[in-house]
This record gives sequence, C-alpha cells and structure tokens, in this order.
Amino acid sequence: MGRFTSLVRQALLAVLMASPTVVVAETAARYEAATGSVHVTGLEHTHRAKLLASPDLITLRVAGAASTRGTPFRASETPDAVVITPRFALRQGADYELDLDGLTLRIALPAPNAPRPELVGASPSQGVIPANTLRMYLHFSEPMAVGQIRDAVRLLRADGSEVFSPFLTLGPELWDRSQTRVTLLFDPGRIKQGVGPNTSVGAPLVARERYRLLVSGAMESAAGTALGSEVAVAFRVGPAERRPIDPASWQILKPPAGTLVPLTLAFDRIIDTGAVRRLVSLYDALGRKVKGRIETDGGGWSLTPEQPWLSGNYSLVIDPELEDISGNTPGVPFDAAAGTIGTAQDAVRLQITIEP
Repeated sequence: MGRFTSLVRQALLAVLMASPTVVVAETAARYEAATGSVHVTGLEHTHRAKLLASPDLITLRVAGAASTRGTPFRASETPDAVVITPRFALRQGADYELDLDGLTLRIALPAPNAPRPELVGASPSQGVIPANTLRMYLHFSEPMAVGQIRDAVRLLRADGSEVFSPFLTLGPELWDRSQTRVTLLFDPGRIKQGVGPNTSVGAPLVARERYRLLVSGAMESAAGTALGSEVAVAFRVGPAERRPIDPASWQILKPPAGTLVPLTLAFDRIIDTGAVRRLVSLYDALGRKVKGRIETDGGGWSLTPEQPWLSGNYSLVIDPELEDISGNTPGVPFDAAAGTIGTAQDAVRLQITIEP
C-alpha cells in the first residue's frame, strides 16, 4: 500500500510539473453604454503594449460591412483593459467587429429602447427668406447623434435638382448643449458679393426660386433610434437683405400698466432667433432688467413680465452684436454692395413709456 501511494504521488508531481504555471484569461470585448467605449480585457502584456504603441493595428467597424474602413477612435488603457473610444457614437442594435492585429472580437450592442426622434421645427420658420440667408436651424425632439449632418441633410430646387455643397462642412457640428438644435451655415464665400466662390460657383439660394430642405429618415438620435421617414422643409427665396439693422424702424406694441400683457416688437426683417433671445433686453426706470418669458419667431419679439407693468419709462437695449439671418448688424451690413461703408456703433437704446 505504501509503495502504491508513493507511485501516485510521483505521478501527480509529474503532471503538475508538466502543466503551465500561468493561466491566461480569455480575451473579451465589453461595450459600456455610459461612456460609449469598448473595454478589451485578457490581452497578453506584449500584445497590449503593441496595440497601444500602434493604434493603426486596431480596426472597429460594423460587422459585415463592405467597406474595410473603420470607425475613428481613440485608444487608451486602464489597469486591466485597453479602452477603445469611438469618435462618433456606435449604433445601438448593431453588431461590430473589433480587429486587434489579427485577433477579431465581435461586439453586439443592445437594441435601443428610446423614443423615436422627430424634427419638430426649422427656423427661420417664415415661408419666404432672403437670398443671402446665412443660417438655418433644425430643432429635434430628442438629443441627436453627432457626425451625420453632412450625409443626412440635402437642399433641392423646385425641379428636384440638388444644390451642390450649400452648407459649410465643419469638423465639429454646431449643436447646442442639449444636442436638439443644430445650426446649418450657408457658405458665406458663396454669398458675399464679388469674392471667388460667389463668382465661380454662385450663391446657394436664388431669389424668386423655391427650395426643399430634406432631412434623411436614417438620421439617428443619440440613443440610436432613427427618424424613420424623410422630412421636408419647404420655403421660397425673396430678395437679398443688405441693409444694416435699424431698430428705430421696429414697431412697438406697448401694454397698459397694471397688466401682464406682453410688450411686443415687430421687426422689419427676420432676425436670428438665437441672437435676439440673448441680445435684446428691457430695463425699468431704475435700471433693473425686466424678467419674464421671452418668445420670438425671428419676425418679432415679445416679453411677458413676471410682475404687472408699472407706469413709467423703460429702456429697450439692443446689443451691437445682434444679427439678422443675413449677418447684418446695427450700423454694419454683412453683404453690402461694393463701395458701401457701414459704421459700427454702441448698444442701441429705445425709450418706451408705459401708461395706465
């Protein structure tokens, strides 16, 4: 019996000596929705160092895609993982392949469980806009994914032909903080009279023509849910607006004292809605800013006060940086005819007297 036990111990010792002393964890890729990044764990130290030193050995792309081009990303590391952070949000519900210098891992993102986004508005909202309009805004019901405007938005003429490259293609898209409003900038070089692009290619918009701004149904929210159907914004183009803003030409509808009736301005043109909210203010006789609800569609502005109006004098202050949708400011036209000289000025103040 003792001899048998000794033989068993020798056999076990031989097996242990022949077995590897280091257990290598299985390489795995995990998607983290909170950060939008992919964490790769279980890589051998040399493989990990090689990938971090040469990120071009890493490719992240949609599984089964015909193109070999991958999604742009930034590679970093934590104590236990290589972290792949895509420049643009990955599509929820899609499958991705992560190639690590010949080692391919598959990543399945969960299907989105988020409301379908809608295009809830476009501004200017007026049916006729100037031929030298510089900006348009699209408003969505949900935060939208960045990096898709170039392919998702097109401008068509009435005959169905597409306007070539009407908007500036910028590296960072011009979303607001909530990612529900994006600014579309018409190429100013094609609008401003007498400069190269204007003379060689022509302006994007032509007076007396009709257009449709098309937003692709494939455009996605930040949660990965698509609009679902194409949306069209139709408008007509009128004459160019090349005059500086003149607040003295605005119509002012004054409310009676003791009421909460809004004080209303009617502009003589379309003013940039984002600018007018920030750059037009009302002050009472003691120099205190009047607080209340501001509303504007670019064609007018109204202020409904938190407290009833008092009798007396008020001062409407217009910042010199205020712009209409053609880029004109008080005293300075953006796209003036050759030889025209504008004069920059300080803030414009209009006195308003509210009576009982």
